[in-house]
Amino acid sequence: MAAGPQKLELNDADPNSDDINVTEANPDESNNTQDPIESTEFALKLINSVKSMNNGEITHYDLVNSYSTEDELKCLILFVKALPYKPIVPMYPQTPFLFFKGVVLPSSFNLSENDVIDIENYAKGKNSSIFDDMHLHDLEDYYLDGYENAVRIYNDMLEKTRNAYFSNVKQAKAQVLEISAAMTCGFVILLILLGIS
Repeated sequence: MAAGPQKLELNDADPNSDDINVTEANPDESNNTQDPIESTEFALKLINSVKSMNNGEITHYDLVNSYSTEDELKCLILFVKALPYKPIVPMYPQTPFLFFKGVVLPSSFNLSENDVIDIENYAKGKNSSIFDDMHLHDLEDYYLDGYENAVRIYNDMLEKTRNAYFSNVKQAKAQVLEISAAMTCGFVILLILLGIS
């Protein structure tokens, strides 16, 4: 971690982007920002590791093994259990058809119930005692803040990604209708010309 304080913020420049920018904070700002920044960094670790698993870049084994302490594992389990399952429903073919392009379904947030069960079972297999009677309010403030930040940022990213997908589908459907209408008009005109001749 850098020596100077940093400020983490969502990238609003591109609505299709879910990147996080790290920018230097004003040194005159309060020195009490250290803990919120650290908890936000932990939140980003939760988000990015789950997204990596959803994208197939890592397995649920890799995901669980990237968290070492009991509190981190508890926070991970509570986090994945709070996330929506397969929140973006496919609405258009993903592969090209005829001369139309497909619209790829985003996979970063494509968490399934089976994924969550696998994560929980593997984590419990590593250390079952820490999951006895586990509750959110039992977490220390640092992990509770990280959990709350992670859920909020994840859902914000999900909403941006879902809106971008819906917009791409809408454009693709409009293109199909336009081309289909043009082809139908051309076919009708051709029939009329053949009838006249």
